[in-house]
Amino acid sequence: MTLLRLVPSFESFDGLSADEQSWVIAREYGICNGWRANFVIDQSGATFGISGDSSDISNQVDRLLLGKLRSLSDVIVTSGRTARIERYKSSKHAPIAIFTRTGDLDSVPAIQGTQYFTPLVLAPLSVLSKVEQELMDVDARFIGFGGGEATESWPENIKDALSHEGFQSPILESGLSTISDFLAARVLDEFCLTVTSTSSEGLSARQLSTEFLDSLLGHFEEFELKQLFVSNTTCFSRWVRNGVAALS
Repeated sequence: MTLLRLVPSFESFDGLSADEQSWVIAREYGICNGWRANFVIDQSGATFGISGDSSDISNQVDRLLLGKLRSLSDVIVTSGRTARIERYKSSKHAPIAIFTRTGDLDSVPAIQGTQYFTPLVLAPLSVLSKVEQELMDVDARFIGFGGGEATESWPENIKDALSHEGFQSPILESGLSTISDFLAARVLDEFCLTVTSTSSEGLSARQLSTEFLDSLLGHFEEFELKQLFVSNTTCFSRWVRNGVAALS
């Protein structure tokens, strides 16, 4: 397969396997010394398919790239809802931190199954004891957030809690509303976006315009495109918030 890099300069990588393509993309994305989000949509902007999760709109290179990006991070952050829908498993690359208000994580393999790392469960301080009671039979670390500055949003509270634990390069994997909340709070420094298409015509420039992404996600006007790759009818892009160092 051929992988094309279009931004910042053109280069063609010919005869690469799916795994080799994901390595090239991850290598050029590099480590994010801050908060990075990874997100996948299809050509219409949908974030899931008929199965109700992202597997219908993802593909092999996208899934392999996710593993590479996880290996460049020190903690994988997601919501309880996403962990349940996607049936999150423990990752060999980094610990998983799940934020929840209810502790309803019984169906999540990362919590109940075999673990590479002890999972982190984050909950608002007001319900932390309730969540701990709900998961009392689970081998996990419980971390409360909130209770600091009244002007801080809950994404900022989570950022502060994980920073206090020593994490410097989180990767956020979650649904549209959560991603939008983290963008609104200006927690995210980088945004890695995969756009897939089942059309033989491929993608249009519309899916990579800040106007389209701002209408989909909100609060995207501060981001600038730094890398863009295309493989078949899928594009992979890395966006950096203005004022944040583009190179890691």
